[in-house]
Amino acid sequence: MFQRELLIISAFAAAVFLTVAGTGWVVVWKLHVTSQWLVVDTLPGLVDAGQAGERIHDNRHTMREMLFPHTASERSQMIELVQTNTCETLWHDYATSIFEPEDRQNYQAMVLVRANYLKSCNQFFKLVQTGKIDEASALFYGELGREFQQYNDATKGLFDYNVKQGIDRSQAILKTTRYAPWIIAGLCVLIFTFGLALGLRSGLSSGK
Repeated sequence: MFQRELLIISAFAAAVFLTVAGTGWVVVWKLHVTSQWLVVDTLPGLVDAGQAGERIHDNRHTMREMLFPHTASERSQMIELVQTNTCETLWHDYATSIFEPEDRQNYQAMVLVRANYLKSCNQFFKLVQTGKIDEASALFYGELGREFQQYNDATKGLFDYNVKQGIDRSQAILKTTRYAPWIIAGLCVLIFTFGLALGLRSGLSSGK
C-alpha cells in the first residue's frame, strides 16, 4: 500500500517539477522574444521615424525662408542645406526593421506620399533658383503644403505605431516579470510540501 502511495506521490511531484521547469522555460523564452522585438523592431523604428519627423519640419522651415528676400547665392545654400538634410538613410534603416504587416503597409503608404512631396520640392527649388518667388510661394502654400501635410501625417503614423508597439511590448515584459516568479514559487512550494509529506509518511511507516 505504501509503495503504491509512494509511486503516486512521486509521479505527482515529478509532474509538478516538470511543470515548474516548463513554466520557467516559457517565461524565459517569452521575455527573450518580446525584448528582442523591442530592440530590433520597435526602438529602431521609433528613432528613425522620430528623426525623420524632425528633419522634414526643419526642411519646411528652411524652404519657407527662401521666400523672403535673399541673394541667389543664399538661396542656393539653403537649397543645398535641405537636400543634404535628407531622410533617405533614415527611411532605408526603418525599412530594415519592419517585421509586421501593418508596419509595412504604413511604410509603403508613406513612401508614396513622400515621392509626390519630393517632386513638388524639386519644382519649388527650380522656381526659387530662377527667381520666380511669387510662383514658388503659391506652390509652397498650395500643393506643396498639402503634400507636406500628407507626408508629415504618414511619418507621424509610423512614429505612433512604434510608440504603441513599444508600450504593448513593455507591458508584456512587466506582466511576465510580475506574475511568473509567484507562479514558479508556488509550484516550488507545492513540490516541497509533497516531498515533506512523503518523508513524514516514510518515517511513520518505518517506525511501525
